[in-house]
Amino acid sequence: MLFTINITAQVQLSGTLIDDYTSTPIEGAKIKVKGINAGAFTDEKGVFKISLKAELPVTLISSFLGYSDVETVITSVLDPIVIRIKTDKTLNLDEVKVRSFATDKEKESALSIETMSLSEIQETPSSDFYEGLSHMKGVDLTSASLGFKVVNTRGFNSTSPVRTLQIIDGVDNASPGLNFALGNFLGASELDLMKVEVVSGASSAFYGPNAFNGVISMYTKSPFKFEGFSASVKGGERFLTEYAVRYAKAFQNKEGKDKFAFKLNFSYLSADDWVADNANSVEGLDTDENNIGGYDAVNRYGDENLSPNINNALDIQSRWMTPGLRRWHRTGYWEKDIVDYDTKNLKASAAFHYLFTEDVELVLASNLGTGQFHF
Repeated sequence: MLFTINITAQVQLSGTLIDDYTSTPIEGAKIKVKGINAGAFTDEKGVFKISLKAELPVTLISSFLGYSDVETVITSVLDPIVIRIKTDKTLNLDEVKVRSFATDKEKESALSIETMSLSEIQETPSSDFYEGLSHMKGVDLTSASLGFKVVNTRGFNSTSPVRTLQIIDGVDNASPGLNFALGNFLGASELDLMKVEVVSGASSAFYGPNAFNGVISMYTKSPFKFEGFSASVKGGERFLTEYAVRYAKAFQNKEGKDKFAFKLNFSYLSADDWVADNANSVEGLDTDENNIGGYDAVNRYGDENLSPNINNALDIQSRWMTPGLRRWHRTGYWEKDIVDYDTKNLKASAAFHYLFTEDVELVLASNLGTGQFHF
């Protein structure tokens, strides 16, 4: 008997893409394996890594905006792969006259944009990327709770940022009932983010009347460019756990060009928020913890000072008439007795992309965000 067994080893390709003229690395370029649905994008150092089940030689197609596509034949993984790419000569245009329809206000408005790239999102030293926005110039961040973080610009340090517009892929992310975005509680999964831009300052001329304090613009990953399965797990104090998964798949037509793609995202966060149980007396009052008639505690409610009309021991004369009595407070109730500090956040999304041409794309997306937090 004769047995034939075909074994295909997994090939690991890694290399660097650089500019042919300046020899500087190119970030965000697409490296694709010709004839195979596999590829990668270069990082900030121009490095790419591709894993594929195929036999050498293979052909890599390198492409980037403003550069001519380059095909490179790889015959061995032992030698370092360095791909040099040249600028597209067709971009050397003659003089072009452009008519501008911008208003005078748009011409006078200067936008100051701070950007958090994909690598910065992944390497942020904060618990999540949204908290990492506080390191940007002109950005103030307030942590109202574990599940709700508020970004403000221009010094408006408010927990109700109605002056700030937050958009995800061009879509307003504000809660209809509150008229402002609940941080990233109902936003995009961190695993699906491509970059975040923060516009500090009035931007109504470009983004509409709600953007007179600033704009937070998030861009998610394209399933054509970021395929495959990815997952992340986070943990921290207060029993904080966060799980996230993402899967994307692209399909090509008979000509080998991208035509249809989809992506699925799911993330879940749970934590026990900090309990507000400060029993110290509120500052600026005549009574404190040593008062026989009680006192006004910071996180106890219903124990505030009584009004002069019903507090018989409010002034000195009343205390002379009723010796031994001082100000009296109701027993009140603690915040922890009526508030659920369990923080939960579930986010799920599905998106389907269809390319008519390289410049025209149809996207059908659905997003779900739900949970609870203390505000």
